[in-house]
Amino acid sequence: MCKNSFNSSDKRALRRSLSQYPTGVAVVTTVDEAGRCSGMTINSFSSISMNPPLVAWCVDRSAGSYRAFERCGSYTISVLAENQADIARRFATAGADKFADIATTDTCPDEPGALQIPGACAWLHCTVYRRLVVGDHLMLIGEVQAFNAADRRPLVFARGDFSAIQDPHQQTGLNRAA
Repeated sequence: MCKNSFNSSDKRALRRSLSQYPTGVAVVTTVDEAGRCSGMTINSFSSISMNPPLVAWCVDRSAGSYRAFERCGSYTISVLAENQADIARRFATAGADKFADIATTDTCPDEPGALQIPGACAWLHCTVYRRLVVGDHLMLIGEVQAFNAADRRPLVFARGDFSAIQDPHQQTGLNRAA
């Protein structure tokens, strides 16, 4: 029988259940009208469409970086590499000087908010295509304007911790996807 409401222990149990699903880890960055850099760690990232090229991610409406992303016109998503867990933690920490000692690269000099995290597996610079309030989050759908990928293994998050995947080109005994 399905429940119609959640209590706080249900939310913890739901979070535990959802943590069984491994996700990639990315940092999304933007620059506000005053020229201040904002960024946060995300794992709610998904490809939506190839024509037009659209991706989506979500930000909690109580997050410290929420206002910057609520108002931005563009942003860059850097898919973190397996050796970048420290960067993921930094951008997930409220109040931290997230950009200290990180020499971000301006991926699109003509576009504000195009700050790429160096050493990432991939980056995608997007303009905001649509914003949707979904529960306690804001979903940002972005149209990909520029992108690049490097030959690095991605950082993965599952069961409340960071991990790495095996080299997908090594034999694992599993059949490859068709």
